[in-house]
Amino acid sequence: MTAERGLWLVRHGALPPNPERRFVGARDLPLSGTGRSQIRALAADMTPVLADPRLTALLCSDLSRCRETAAILAAVAGRPLPVHADADLREINLGAWEGRTPAEVERAFPGEYARRGRDFALFSPSGGESFARVQERALAALTRWRARYPDGLLILAGHAGLNRCLLARYLALPLSDVLRIPQPYAGRTFLPGW
Repeated sequence: MTAERGLWLVRHGALPPNPERRFVGARDLPLSGTGRSQIRALAADMTPVLADPRLTALLCSDLSRCRETAAILAAVAGRPLPVHADADLREINLGAWEGRTPAEVERAFPGEYARRGRDFALFSPSGGESFARVQERALAALTRWRARYPDGLLILAGHAGLNRCLLARYLALPLSDVLRIPQPYAGRTFLPGW
């Protein structure tokens, strides 16, 4: 049984294949068929949580992959459940890197990729944002939503980078370690008391 107050972090399901490993960031890519299947399986597994009357709302990024993830989860709740899409819960904005491969980034912006590797917390790609900024806006969004829903359980359908930033804060880990925090597609983590 879960605590009276807590937050479930859920990562959206798989995206369409990306064999070139192009940076996704805040591009609005849909779930793939595999991703939808992953979230349906997750929803079935989370049925006790989704049916729990202490669950007060579903939060999600305003990008379609998270909105669809939240909708699939909400459909299993068996009751009307508020679903709130919030732009402050988006994935990290990688600016001019989005849609490019690491090699293309290195050619277009020499040295930036290496600088990011040395300072994950504060480095911002050209036109993008840092993990510190993502963490700041995500925490502000959660504070707003907790003011609206002060008690009970919330589910946040988010992204790998966003969820990692929240987990780093919850676990008191430095943002320099953010990419070491596992966030598989359709993964979930419960944060009691949050």
